[in-house]
Parts: sequence; C-alpha cells; structure tokens
Amino acid sequence: MKGGIFISNHDGNQVVKFAQNYKVQDLGGLGKELTERKGTGNYDIERTPFNINYKPFTEVNLASQVYSTIKKNNIYFNHKKSVNLLNGAIVTSGPEFFMKLGMKFKDSGRVYQEGQKEGQPIFIPDIKSEDDIPDKVKQFFDDSYKYLEDFVGKENIIYASVHLDEDTPHMHFYFLPVVDRVKRKVFETDSNGVIVKQEVIDKNGNTKLVPIQKKDDKGKNIYNYEYGKFLNCDQFWKDKGGKLSFARVQDSYNEYINDKGYNLFRGNKGANIEYITTQQKKLNDLQIQVEKMQKEFDKNKALNELELQVNKDISTIKNNDLYNPTKKRLGGYKEDDVNKLIDYSKDIHKDNIKKTKDIKKQDLTIKDLSSKVEELTTENTKLKNGVGIKERDDLIEEQKKTIDNQELLITEKNGIIETLQDSITKLTEELKTFQEYIYGLCDKLCKALGHLIGLHYSRDEDIDYDEMERYADKVNRKYEYKEKDKSDDFELGM
Repeated sequence: MKGGIFISNHDGNQVVKFAQNYKVQDLGGLGKELTERKGTGNYDIERTPFNINYKPFTEVNLASQVYSTIKKNNIYFNHKKSVNLLNGAIVTSGPEFFMKLGMKFKDSGRVYQEGQKEGQPIFIPDIKSEDDIPDKVKQFFDDSYKYLEDFVGKENIIYASVHLDEDTPHMHFYFLPVVDRVKRKVFETDSNGVIVKQEVIDKNGNTKLVPIQKKDDKGKNIYNYEYGKFLNCDQFWKDKGGKLSFARVQDSYNEYINDKGYNLFRGNKGANIEYITTQQKKLNDLQIQVEKMQKEFDKNKALNELELQVNKDISTIKNNDLYNPTKKRLGGYKEDDVNKLIDYSKDIHKDNIKKTKDIKKQDLTIKDLSSKVEELTTENTKLKNGVGIKERDDLIEEQKKTIDNQELLITEKNGIIETLQDSITKLTEELKTFQEYIYGLCDKLCKALGHLIGLHYSRDEDIDYDEMERYADKVNRKYEYKEKDKSDDFELGM
C-alpha cells in the first residue's frame, strides 16, 4: 500500500460492520445465539469447541454481563427501554483470504441460492483439531481484537469471540458505548429556581407543558457539559466523527491491519462517497438485471427481424412474375401442367427460405451459447486463480451483510419471544400463588372479625363474605368519622 492506494492485488476484502441498536429486550435472544449457538445460522457443533474466546461471559447471561459491567464501572445510563445499551461489531473477510492464511476449506454440500455465486458450492472451514487452525488466522483475529479494544476501551468490552463453527470465520465483538462527557440542555428557571414551562400542542392535538430551553444573547440554545462515565450511543459515534464515523473506522482499521502485514482491500472510495449505501447496492443489482434483460431483448429482436424477413420473402414469391406467368408465356404447354410446376417451384422456394431461417436461428443460438460458454470459461479461470472472487467480493459481502443482519434480527426477535413467554409463565405462576395467599389471608381476617362480633365460624364452615363485608364497612366508618357527632356512629353490638 502506498499513500492509502493499493498498487498490487489484494488477498481479500475487508469486512468490519457495526450495529448500534441492541436494547434491553434484545439481549436475551442475542445472548442465546452467542453462547448456545441457537438461531438461523449454519452451526456445526463439531467445530463449536474450536471457537476462540477473547472475552467470555462471567455472568449467567448477556443481560447480567451488561448490567454487572455498568455497575462495576460506575457508568450512568438512562433506564428507558428505548436506550441502546449495547453496540456490536463483526470482523471477517472472504474464504479466499483465510485460504491465503493457510486455512483448509471443504465443500459443504450446499450451494448459493442467489447473487453472483448462485448455484456455486459453498465452502466451509475444514477443522477437526486445534492444529487445523493456522497461527496466521489466530494472529489476524488477535490484531483485530487489539484494534477494537483500543477503539472502545478495554473496560467497556462485554463479549468477544471468534466463531469457527459457521460458514466463514468471523469475530463477534460487543461493547458499551461509553463517553466521558455529555451535553445537557439548560432550561429557564424562575426566581425560586423552578424550571419554567410553556404550553405546546403536540402532533395529536393535545396540549402539554414542556420546559423552555435557555438561549444566549444571539438566540442560540445554551448547553452545559457534564463529565464522568455515561452510556450514550449517539454521543459515542458523534465523538468518532458523526456521519463519517463508520467510514473513518474503515479507513483506520484498513491502515492498521495492513501495517500488520495483511493485504485487505478497503473498498471503493470517492471524493464524496465514503461507502456503498444500501440504495447504491440495490442500484447495482438492478443494473445487472438490466444488462441481462438487454441481452435477452437483443436476442429476441434478432429472431423477430429474421421472422419478418422470412414472411417478406414468402410474400415476394406470391407477387413475383416468375411464378405468375401470363397466358402469352405458356408457349403451347397445358395451363394445368404449368400451374403445377409453378406451385411446386413456389413450395421449394418457401421451403428453402424456412430452412434458411432455421439455420440463422441456429446460428443465433450457437452465438448465444458460445457467449455463455466464454463467460463460464472466464468465470472458471477466475475462480481457479481467485481473481473472480476478489473482483466481486464487495457485492457478495454486502449481500451477506444484509442476510446476516436479517438472520440476526430474526434470532434476536425469537429470543425476545421466548424470554417473554418464560416471563409470562413465571408471572402466571406467581400470580396464582399470590391469589392463594390472599384468599387464605382473607379467610383468616374474616374469621377473626367474626370472633370479635360473636360470629364463630368452625374450621370447615363456609364464610358469609357479604355479611362480613358489611360489618367491616361499619367498623371502618366508625373510626373514619370518630370526630363527628356520635349520632352518626353505627352500633356494632359488640
């Protein structure tokens, strides 16, 4: 690499992606996927023991790990359910990169279902022992972990592990987005120091009171900075560069990892484009479809033009004087014989035109097949030397990212549902126990009140709850209004 520009072929494509939206309700499903390997991924439990743990759980689950770390490090955070408690990162590359580092792969028996590799076999790591994990692969993830550790702060790491039991080796890295200062709004206060509020109408037409933010002499809102340890996802990424933060991470990591001796491709960059957006990816996919449709259109157009030409040639035969002689040309031959000869000649000519059409159609088919064979031959050559994988890895990785994100979301949502179902079952059992306790306590209180007023219920006798409620009301009214005139009191007959 020279001046940030690659001057030689790269060994693979850099994949470093971040996720910011892990809330409290997401932790259950995510933790189960990370530790129990349950989800929508292609997990190979025979390879699971070879996963490399950098920061394993020391608590019973991911949620406990998060809250324990927050408490231990005295981190302030907002307890709202909408707060992003956890951020995550995934570091990986394509199979060809790990092959270059010495890792062996084998055919999984599955094929890609879509994209540029549709129909091609999926290769997975061939690991049967620790010896099958090359030192260079371990070192790559060691270096990547060190970069992320410096990026987020060692004390903020919640979990980090390299998963070798899925299709492609990758590191999961989860951390708390902690900052050392936050910006707080300053509000107007009255002479007693109470915040002044004003009435506003919200989008639903309801009137509510909201604090008035204080402004300086130029009319700009005033803020104060508070220093300490704060869990604040928005501020964390603002401090890293705001909208350009992800692009800067990609640049920084690429420079760091390649200085370590690797040769990963950062991806295409432009003056105003830091990364390929989802919309651009869709546009690229559509462009590929348009090109395929254009080829099909050109083929059908050529066939249509051939058909039109054949029809025109056949029509010409009908109007050709050669096949429509006048009586003067008959020259003494019988008219029926001449007409038969003419019809026979017309049929031969038509048949020749049709055969010519078939030959031209075959030529177009052969040309189309030759083009496809040439593409497949080129593709095969590229796959053999790895060039094809490298050229299209950006697009493939983007598609894999989308699939991975969807699978991760499904896994997380399934985990949330399971957690909620467990909570509902537990709460139902607790409610049942509480109800039984309340019923028992009610019986005891009613019997005690009955003894006081002379109604002695036996152990198995049914209690008249309506009668006891009336006596209880009388007692309550007597003591609630004891300061009133005694004429208002009820006589209980005790």
